[in-house]
Amino acid sequence: MTLDATDRPPNRMEHPDARPSLRPRNYVTPPPDPAEALYYEGMAAYQHRNWEEALARFSRLKVLQPTRPGLDALLDETRWFLQLQAAAPQPPADSLAGPLARRDASPAPRPRWQTWGLIALGLIGIVAIALIALQGRVPWVNAADREAQDLYHRGQARLQVGDYEGAYGAFKKLLELTPNDPEARLGLTRAERMQTLAQGYAAAEAAIALENWDAAAEELRKVLALDGSYADAQAKADFVAQRRRLAGLYGDGSRLYDLGQWAEAIGQFEKIRELDASYRTEAVAQFLFVCYLNAGQSLIENAESQTPQVQRAVEYFSRALALLPRNRAAADARRLGSLYLDATRALAAGNTAEAQTRLEVLLGEAPTYANGQAARQLYALLLKRGQAAAQTGDISAAVRYYQQAQNVPVADHTAAIAGEAYARAITPTPTPAPTATPRPTSPSPTATPYAVVRSAALNLRAGPGLGYPILDQVVAGDALTLTGRNADGDWLQVCCVAGQSGWVAAEWVELRGAAAAVAIITPSPPPTLVPAARPPTPSGQMICLTGQVRDTHGGRPLSGWTILLTPPNGVTRARVTDADGYYRYGDLTAGVYTVSERLEVGWRAISPQSSLVVITRGAACQVMDFWNERWDAQGGPPATPQPTDTPVPAPTATPPR
Repeated sequence: MTLDATDRPPNRMEHPDARPSLRPRNYVTPPPDPAEALYYEGMAAYQHRNWEEALARFSRLKVLQPTRPGLDALLDETRWFLQLQAAAPQPPADSLAGPLARRDASPAPRPRWQTWGLIALGLIGIVAIALIALQGRVPWVNAADREAQDLYHRGQARLQVGDYEGAYGAFKKLLELTPNDPEARLGLTRAERMQTLAQGYAAAEAAIALENWDAAAEELRKVLALDGSYADAQAKADFVAQRRRLAGLYGDGSRLYDLGQWAEAIGQFEKIRELDASYRTEAVAQFLFVCYLNAGQSLIENAESQTPQVQRAVEYFSRALALLPRNRAAADARRLGSLYLDATRALAAGNTAEAQTRLEVLLGEAPTYANGQAARQLYALLLKRGQAAAQTGDISAAVRYYQQAQNVPVADHTAAIAGEAYARAITPTPTPAPTATPRPTSPSPTATPYAVVRSAALNLRAGPGLGYPILDQVVAGDALTLTGRNADGDWLQVCCVAGQSGWVAAEWVELRGAAAAVAIITPSPPPTLVPAARPPTPSGQMICLTGQVRDTHGGRPLSGWTILLTPPNGVTRARVTDADGYYRYGDLTAGVYTVSERLEVGWRAISPQSSLVVITRGAACQVMDFWNERWDAQGGPPATPQPTDTPVPAPTATPPR
């Protein structure tokens, strides 16, 4: 009778130390169902270490039942054992020649009575052993066999359901019971390997959940080194690698943002959007919005009339507006930037009239635009046009340009004043009719020196300096008698306004007569002014926003003004400034806020009326001040202007953080 591969006894030549199993492990008859039949046939081949046959059965079963529990693990293990078998050294052909030759040799015939005698003795022995077993005389054989079978099947079952720890325990106990059993050793090795893979994969998933990309990458590296095709470890490794890069770009961008390096930060955040637009979408957009505005503003302030830089700034403003189309600050920034760009292009092309028009419109809304560079450009342009008109004999146009230049908000108008005097000296100018009742006491028509006010409004102070109190005010055209000057000559003592003398800033008046003969007067020191204290910031990690609303004329605080704050959720809050002009918002959450002021009637904003502020946790209390000046409905200074000593430039609001 020919023995099948599943019925023949274990080959002692293959495993010289192996002890034969006490009872076959696949003694269950396969069920008639095709899938179950394939499963049992595969398991039978698996238990007999016939890996090719087992792989064939399990592969066919995979086609019938693709989602059968534990089938993928069996396929992986079978392929792994095939790899081990292929890597093991093969015994030489000569080692089997002797036994095979002896097996092929025909034995000498025995007498028939000897054959039947041996058969009878064998049957008697089998019956005797069966009787002894039934009487319970060899219970240790049955118990050991049952325990070994149970441990083996328990280990296989645990492997199929993914309980690698349970499988490891079962095979380890089986190996202690049968130390030389190769199947127990293979099962233990497989359970240990699968347990290591599962633990490493779980650790990687936990690190991914915490966004600890370095730890996740290390765990997945170990898993792939052990089994390059384990689950979706390779796909997860690719995902982690990309997230590590994105996290690095985000960290670098945040650091550059904190350092105020706006263009470099923009490069990092834009790279994030190129690689994965879904990565921290809102945070990246907020960072980019503020960076665009600040980068554009920085280019404007340092452009020095360079058209490419201004054009780049307008592009930044446009990108910011594309992110938040309804944001007022971004819209104003792009509109003013476009005006400035048109002006610089017109200047470069020699179109002075167009440049003057653009700059006048720009300065009408933002007198200190580009850190005063726009005003200086307009001033130089008007001087140039005045000089050209004077050279061609158009005296009225020259005087008009020089007078316009004197109204441009720059620090020094000496050239414009001298130009007007030069133009008027070329041809006589009709003397204007004197007013019926001049405010100040007019100087006598002698050689007495006097000063004519050329500012729209000028403070009369009790001493030569901003630290002295204001006594009264004078306006353009007032003639004041000079009675003295300070040692530096930048302050003049005049008389008389409302019956009292006082001091005015020399740069805002035009001297007439023998001004050099005026005596030097040493005044008493000014009174000490104690500035209003800013409300204290509470200790701890409170996130807050505070600031002050002030008048540019004299810097006095403006109380009762409404400051609006719009958080990321869009619900606007309001605060009213106190007696010292301060406001404060506390208990804010991190995010991008819009802070703006509500202008009172008869006032206009000098600093931006609305600005963006980025609130970050752990940072100091953010400060945003507002500066305003009086303005009438016709777009000019009021009939009774607020007096000033010198034009106060509009402070730049704290850039959004």
